[in-house]
Amino acid sequence: MKMESIRLAGLLFCLTPVAAAVAQTAGPAEAVAVASVQEGGANADTYRVVVTGARSEMRLKDTPQRIEVVTRKEIEQTPRHDLADLLNKNTNVDIKRYPGMNAAVSVRGYTPSSPMVGESWQTLFLQDGIPAIKDNIGLIPSHGAARVEVLRGPSSALYGAQAMSGVINVIPVRRTGDLQGGVGVSVGNFKHRSVQADIGGALTPWLNLDYFGSWQKQGDYKSGDGTRWNNSAATQYSHGLRLGFELAPGWTLDARADLARGDDVGNPGAWSEYDGKPTVKDVKRDLYSAKLKGVMGQHAVSAAVYSGKETNITYKAPPSGERPLDFDAKITWQGVQLKDEWTWADGYKLVYGLDYDQTKAGSVSYLLGPATVYNPDSKLQTTAIYAQQHMAFNNDQTNVYVGGRYHRFKLSTLPTALLPNNTPQSRTFNQFSPSAGIKHYFTPMVAVHASAGKGFMAPSAWKLAGDYSTFSNYRGNPNLKPESSRSADIGVTLEQPDWNVDLTFYDTRVKDKIVSYKYQEAGKGYTSWINADQARMRGLELTAGWDINPNLKLGLGYTHSLRAESESKGVWKDLEYVPKHSARLTLDGNWDKLHTRVGARYTGKATKSAFFADWSSTTKQYPGYTLWDASVAYRFLPNHTLSFSVDNLFDKYYESVPGYAMPGREFKLGYRWDFK
Repeated sequence: MKMESIRLAGLLFCLTPVAAAVAQTAGPAEAVAVASVQEGGANADTYRVVVTGARSEMRLKDTPQRIEVVTRKEIEQTPRHDLADLLNKNTNVDIKRYPGMNAAVSVRGYTPSSPMVGESWQTLFLQDGIPAIKDNIGLIPSHGAARVEVLRGPSSALYGAQAMSGVINVIPVRRTGDLQGGVGVSVGNFKHRSVQADIGGALTPWLNLDYFGSWQKQGDYKSGDGTRWNNSAATQYSHGLRLGFELAPGWTLDARADLARGDDVGNPGAWSEYDGKPTVKDVKRDLYSAKLKGVMGQHAVSAAVYSGKETNITYKAPPSGERPLDFDAKITWQGVQLKDEWTWADGYKLVYGLDYDQTKAGSVSYLLGPATVYNPDSKLQTTAIYAQQHMAFNNDQTNVYVGGRYHRFKLSTLPTALLPNNTPQSRTFNQFSPSAGIKHYFTPMVAVHASAGKGFMAPSAWKLAGDYSTFSNYRGNPNLKPESSRSADIGVTLEQPDWNVDLTFYDTRVKDKIVSYKYQEAGKGYTSWINADQARMRGLELTAGWDINPNLKLGLGYTHSLRAESESKGVWKDLEYVPKHSARLTLDGNWDKLHTRVGARYTGKATKSAFFADWSSTTKQYPGYTLWDASVAYRFLPNHTLSFSVDNLFDKYYESVPGYAMPGREFKLGYRWDFK
């Protein structure tokens, strides 16, 4: 028997109660009752129910992990381009935004994930607990989200390979009461136009639904220095439909279809120091899922199936107006999730289950004219069993969890017609990821929390596909190993009815970090990948909220990266795109008919590697920037609201990623009609 199997068997033995008499105590009703708590002041958040930290309902105030929640009200009141922009303005996650519906995510010092086709992410994106995307976070709409939960820190013990640095879970709206909804429109500069509509509620005692749809068209934008960036326009739309069936008391079945599209999405390319060229692309995401949930005594069980597909067809955008093909990529994924939440005693809940996922990826390049490929088509199959025990002591003053996940994954390269020198290969890895955490309230005001865990990230199949090479001179490395990490954090929380503060120190060590490198062979330059010796990330995170008065609320966030660097062959260098300092501020005002918001986001200096014609490299530092936004909304009739918002209020010229200028001041005027 494998050592990992022995460890998991031991974990399950320790966690599983053997006395049937114990199981006669309270069931999952408490969590349902807690979910009905209304949102209130600064510390109402501490009683809100979250699901991401335990894959089960749990009060936010009891979670040892650091979880930030963006509420439905905050989603509606934040001027935003997309989900990435929403996260950037409301959480301590660091976002790097490119033109053309592109964004990269960084959590706790990891280099922002912006993978090539089929590559693993370090931060996992979920939609109601189901893998939401595999490549482009710009395809996750935020319009229909009830809330967004951001779990910072290693989460592989519950979620597997792509949760090495954290998890972002978009929880959709689920309305089962009277029908309600509305229609909203907006216009703005840069030829902005948009329409949003939604409806949701019960159609019959046993059938309910939710629908959210949006359409947005944007023209070419100007950057803060007044330069117009041609070929930066885009058209986007999305549809999300849920049908809910009340099968029996305590049993529900939800079927979902989520479709997102981007047509003629322009990317003006980078300025002259870089080699980025103007492109136009058509992108789409289809995600279909069904989830069955029910309660049997002390067991809350669920089963989910899902199937998703992303496509990205990119065209060159020369001045002639022609659109020759540039790149064509497709990713598909399917999976099954089985879960049981067993409340076997008062304050004791065991969550365990099985996950299976299969992902296929392939791409074709037309960079040189004829169709060719960067790398072979690939497939990743994962099977995992997991368990996490939550225990509450001392009248809920002490909350502890311990868990683990045994993960088996198989990476394969597939026959690829345009890469005849590739021989299909397969590699299988096994991984065990434990985790534990504790939160203890010394007084109702003061709490200490700590968590620790191991994470991992699988290499892409084509990165270890053997000795193949392509026209672009990429070459696989069959000796690659998965990245693995050990991470721990500890912090203190201070809470009062009208304010709260949390300060957390985190430390992460990564072993066998996968990094790209360039080398020369027989006068020809190649790019390949190796396991660097190690990487380490260490920093401080501060979050705070203050109800200044019943109408004004202040939110603060700050991250100081004490260390974010990797070592290869004895040489240490800073991780790219990780700022030393980042901060955010929001001031929200809510009156009977009026809402106002002012927000600011500071992103500090960071480094980026630059490569030269002889394949040598150096490190450059690029400057930080501060962006302000503001919005106001006024409900002039019971069901009618006017709104006005401004992004990049002071028309700042900035580059979230070096070489790609982002839009200057953007304003929008909106109107919404609601019905209930």
